[in-house]
Parts: sequence; structure tokens; C-alpha cells
Amino acid sequence: MVEKENSIDYSEIIPEDVLREVEEAEKEYHKKKTKYLLPSSRDIVEAVIEATSRARGIHPDEFPELVYSILEEQGFSTKYVTIKRIWRIYETLVLRGVIRDVLGVVHRYDDRNRG
Repeated sequence: MVEKENSIDYSEIIPEDVLREVEEAEKEYHKKKTKYLLPSSRDIVEAVIEATSRARGIHPDEFPELVYSILEEQGFSTKYVTIKRIWRIYETLVLRGVIRDVLGVVHRYDDRNRG
């Protein structure tokens, strides 16, 4: 009678520590191979809104880092989210009246012409 290959129990042949190392290496390989979860514009808008509620008393230079940290907490990769995009979304939300300008950085057209 010929024995099939699938019936061999490798746990008796391979030491446990080597088996664990191989399993960990496979997990690392799959982690590196998985795609990053990139935030949509909607995700960035929600992060900016949340950041403005947390941003009381911080300097405007620190605001993008706060938005990045919120996105990373939610599991997103911030690799392609630029500071310019964050500020453009912030300005749009302020001008549309969705959020208040808690950082004092958005100047409306009417404010510039007053002398």
C-alpha cells in the first residue's frame, strides 16, 4: 500500500520553534503585501471636524499633525494626504459654515476690504 503525502503529520518532524518562526514570517509577508487603507475626502472632512473640536488652544502649525493622528487612529494611511489638502478642506468647511474658525486662520473676502 502506498502512503499519501497529505497524511504526513509535519508537527512530529519540524520543531515547534522553527514552525513558529515560519508562521511569523508568513504573517509579516502578508502584512507588507496588503494594501494601505487610504482615506477618502469624506474621511478627511470628518477628521478635520473632529480635530477642530480637539484643537482648542493649539497653534495652527500643529493642526495638520492632529488630523494625521486622528486618521491613523481610524486605521488609515496618511501617506498621500497633504497639508495643503487638509487646509483646503478646513477653509471650505469654515466658509460654508460647517465649522467655526477656531484657529483664526481663515480670512473672508469682506474682512480684507474693511479698512
